[in-house]
Amino acid sequence: MSSTTYANINYLHQEQMRTQIQQQLTRMVGAQALFVLFGMIAYTTQTIYTLLTMYTPKSTLRQAQESVGLTITGVLSYIGYAFNFYIYMTVSPSLRKQFKQLIKKYLRYLICHNHCTIDTNRTAPCRSTRNTFQPHLIQTKRPQQLVPVKQ
Repeated sequence: MSSTTYANINYLHQEQMRTQIQQQLTRMVGAQALFVLFGMIAYTTQTIYTLLTMYTPKSTLRQAQESVGLTITGVLSYIGYAFNFYIYMTVSPSLRKQFKQLIKKYLRYLICHNHCTIDTNRTAPCRSTRNTFQPHLIQTKRPQQLVPVKQ
């Protein structure tokens, strides 16, 4: 009886998680589609305007303004594609959480390697500040505490 109850609760929890993930994916794809649509509409409108007024006499100032407008709408047309990462980070809490965990893990890796490794396999002296050996300091168990060696 209790194993069946546990299985049902586990199944319901998995379904709830699956539903949350599907909702987040739907929001992410919807936000991306809106950004792409916004950029494409702006660029298409500007291009149509440029084609319709191509043979109309224009002052130098107006030509410059249209050129700036075309450049801005051209950049906007790529925002939906270029900012996928930022769109996903903004819309999805689970993706933000995973990304934060990944960054923390990477920073721990960098900190450990900066404090724990010594490059001794070099054919010439290296002026790198990353892995320099300082013989007057000995590391204790915690890398933050350095104890001077008496000479």
